Amino acid sequence: MPSKQTLRQIFIGFSLTMCSVSDGLIFGQMSGMIDALRQEDRDVPLTEDDISFIASIINIMCICGYAVVGVISEYFGRRKAITLISLPVCLTWILVYLAHDKVTLIFTRIILGISFGGILWVVYISVGEYKSPDVRVLYLNLISSVGTLVGVTTGHLLCIILHWRQVALIAIIPTALSAFLPLFWVESPVWLATKGRFEECKEAFWKLHVFSDSSENELRLLISYERQKQSERRSNPSRHFFGKKFLLTMNTKYFWKISAIASIVCICRVASGRVLFSTLAITMLHDITGTSDIFLFTLVLDGFVIIGSLLSWYFLNKFKIRQLFFTSGMVANVCLVTFSLCLYFYPGSDYYLSWIKISLLALYFVIQAAGTYPVLEGLLAEIFPVDLKTYFVVIIGLLAGTSQFLSVKLTPYIISRIGYHGLFLLNGGIIFFCMAYLWFSLPETKGRSLHEIEYYFKNNTFNYNEEFESTEKSSKLLVDNSCVEK
Repeated sequence: MPSKQTLRQIFIGFSLTMCSVSDGLIFGQMSGMIDALRQEDRDVPLTEDDISFIASIINIMCICGYAVVGVISEYFGRRKAITLISLPVCLTWILVYLAHDKVTLIFTRIILGISFGGILWVVYISVGEYKSPDVRVLYLNLISSVGTLVGVTTGHLLCIILHWRQVALIAIIPTALSAFLPLFWVESPVWLATKGRFEECKEAFWKLHVFSDSSENELRLLISYERQKQSERRSNPSRHFFGKKFLLTMNTKYFWKISAIASIVCICRVASGRVLFSTLAITMLHDITGTSDIFLFTLVLDGFVIIGSLLSWYFLNKFKIRQLFFTSGMVANVCLVTFSLCLYFYPGSDYYLSWIKISLLALYFVIQAAGTYPVLEGLLAEIFPVDLKTYFVVIIGLLAGTSQFLSVKLTPYIISRIGYHGLFLLNGGIIFFCMAYLWFSLPETKGRSLHEIEYYFKNNTFNYNEEFESTEKSSKLLVDNSCVEK
């Protein structure tokens, strides 16, 4: 029978998965809605610019979500942050169902965008803090990637067979679960440690982890590291004011090293096209296949993406992070370029030719979902310093949201100029550039705790234990000498 700690971890994992499914349904439902709004029988009068703005505004508004969740999670903890950011989504889905004018639709996109950004980042943060280093990336992929894809696929398929208003009501179910279930969590031990609540941190940690030498060492290092930082704050409090600490950190080399890697990761995620395809999948499949009967195409393509995400569990467990990222990234990008060339040289809408194109696109997404994308998402959960996550969430969120907004907003114009083949070829070139940069700057993070990774970026080494062992020995020696003197 599973231990209490295991059951608590499963419960937290299920809750976070519901958060990701809810996020995925935002894009899956929107894909069907956008396609319906472009049809002649649409019941909301909109121009093409209005529709592209509605499709892309979520990505720019998610920046506000990053900022909101950064503040909320900093002061109220991780579990309350999820509840507070999820509740407005339930009400917004009802507004989507009732919307019959442009203003209401745009308003719902604003609220969904803020909530999407907030939930996305708090899921990353929570997985990073609740899961052990050896399974962190695995769980992040299962919860965030697979959960989101299930939501996207469900939205796509439901919008093909149901009206997009009805799909909005169905989306309330996972959103309500994601808001309600975190109320029964144990609070994050990492967050408690950053607040100096070390006894509560220990209690929460052992409620989530089975006792072992590795888990005991992880807790010891966590508390030692946070105590050292709090000692530094007490000795020089002026350096640790909210704004002052950030300005001082900006003068360090490790801040810019992390910022550069995180920025390239965000650009690579945008160029991979997952969010773009999730948003405009139904319209894009209509155009690529030249038919309105796309249910089977959608089922196969989205189904294979989910299969790829499930396969990533094996690959993430089997291979090192760097090895998996660069191998899968190179193979996936070759498939993307081949797909682009196929669109260019064979633009027809023949049924069998359409299946060849969809198969190439499915192969690209399978390889990407099995290796490249989960590594990128895992890095965003790992590389930010614990006590500076709020700053990085806002800064990197600004870049990610803006670039994703421009990607979705400008896609119709890019397609009208260079076609779908040009769009996918451009994305492939950007991905190659990102991989080249990460080849020289990305450390191997598999099996490393959050504090070990932070220590690496500050000192360019993972010899984390040695410093704290020597610090503890020095502290013990001082205590012993003091006793002798007395």
